[in-house]
Amino acid sequence: MSGAGGQRGFFSGYRSRIVPVPDDLRGLPVVVEAWGWLGSAGGFQVVGVTRPGGRYTEKRAGQSGAMREKAHILLEPGECEEVRIIRGTHMAGRWKVRFLVAMSVEAMPSKVRGGASRFFQCPAPGTRIAAQFGDAGGRLGVYDERGRCIRVLAGRGHRFDDVVTVPDVKGLLAVEGPELKWGPLTKWSLEVVS
Repeated sequence: MSGAGGQRGFFSGYRSRIVPVPDDLRGLPVVVEAWGWLGSAGGFQVVGVTRPGGRYTEKRAGQSGAMREKAHILLEPGECEEVRIIRGTHMAGRWKVRFLVAMSVEAMPSKVRGGASRFFQCPAPGTRIAAQFGDAGGRLGVYDERGRCIRVLAGRGHRFDDVVTVPDVKGLLAVEGPELKWGPLTKWSLEVVS
C-alpha cells in the first residue's frame, strides 16, 4: 500500500488492505474514486470500516469500475474511519483509490459517458440533460452538501432514455445504479441539450 507519487489521499496496492480515510476528510462527505489497472477486469470491493468502542464493524460501500474505469463511491460524513479493499477473485492487476472532498468533484462536461457510478458538480438550474442508460438501467440523482440524496431526476431498472431539467438546488449530480448504487454499471451517457 502506498500514497504513490506523494499525492495526499491516493493509495494503491496488489493485496487486500485496510486504508485510512485521511484525517482532514473525516466528518465530511467523501467520494472514493476506485479503479484498477490492466488485469483487473473483475474489479474490487470497497468496504467501510468503523471501530466503535473497539468493536470492528464493516459495511459495504461499493465496487471499483472494471479495468481503468473509475467508479465514484460516496461516504457520508462519519460513515467510516477506514476502507477495506477486497480484491476480486480474478483480479491480476493493481488497485487504486483516491479520497476527495465530495463537493470538490469536477463540473459535468457538456457530453460525458461511462460504465461506472460518477459524481459531478450540479449544472446550473434549468439546464436540460439527455440521459441514456444501458440494459440494467440506472439513476440520476441530486445530493446535497451533507452527502444525502435530495432528489431523483430519473431512474429505472432497465434501458431508458430521458431528458431531465436540473432543479434549483446546490449540490452534486450522481450517476448511480438502480439498487447497488456505487460501482460498475452498463454504459450510460449524459449530454447537455439546448
